[in-house]
Amino acid sequence: MHDLAHCTLEAGDRELAGYVVTCADGNLTFAAERGVMGTFRTGDDVQALVLDDVRGEVRYAGYVSQVGVTTVRIQGLELTSMLQKRKVARVNIAQLCTGVAVSPDGTTRDISFVVVDISAHGMRISTTTELTDDERVVFEFPATDRIVPLDAEVLRVQHTGNKLIQYGCRFVDLAEKDMDVLFRFVLQTQGSHRRNRLG
Repeated sequence: MHDLAHCTLEAGDRELAGYVVTCADGNLTFAAERGVMGTFRTGDDVQALVLDDVRGEVRYAGYVSQVGVTTVRIQGLELTSMLQKRKVARVNIAQLCTGVAVSPDGTTRDISFVVVDISAHGMRISTTTELTDDERVVFEFPATDRIVPLDAEVLRVQHTGNKLIQYGCRFVDLAEKDMDVLFRFVLQTQGSHRRNRLG
């Protein structure tokens, strides 16, 4: 369970980023991306935050039973919370995309835009193209796993004070497997952002 999922260990103000090697029978083996370097000691009470592709954000409490150069073994693992983040998880990005804006009568026009943030259910885009609330944006999004075909309905507009306009959009007719790909992309990108902040 949780194998290779991104994980953060915390004890007070000490924090270490890495991933889960194994998690079973109340034990978790954690591998640090840049080595443990004396961050934790045997007997420390720790919190483990695991970002799981399926389960979402999972938090555990436990204690350190063994410390290696790059690994930490946690015992007495107890689940403290689990948040299925697929509906709420969102990540800020800056992905340039091209697609087609489709009006209700079927008229199409080419559009270029930047995806400002994205979730498994919708996105916010920035563009110089004016869109109406009843238009859709059809395009392909380059997620980590594969290219995802998306059809996004424009819900709201926000003028930013320059020529760029931001639109909030909701995905329509999105297949479950494509939703899962987007959710994994969000979690992986969040993990990458977190590692960059720690680095």
